[in-house]
Amino acid sequence: MKKQKKKKMTIDALARMMQGEFTGVNKRLGDLEADIKEIKENSSELFAKLDEFISLYRDTKQELASLSKQLRRVEERLAQLEGKT
Repeated sequence: MKKQKKKKMTIDALARMMQGEFTGVNKRLGDLEADIKEIKENSSELFAKLDEFISLYRDTKQELASLSKQLRRVEERLAQLEGKT
């Protein structure tokens, strides 16, 4: 059996290898930051639309309550008019 010689790594080779790894990490972090920014923008739009929807729901609820009161008054008035004849 032959013994394999161990390759010695120089400081320069190690530095180049680490620089390549750091470049990859930096690129992935940049991509991640871009994705987070997009998520924040999309969620901001979503929350704005949700606030608008809630506001419309409240307005509709108030209008229905008002219409319900008016309908009861009309029904009472109709009952009174029918009772007179």
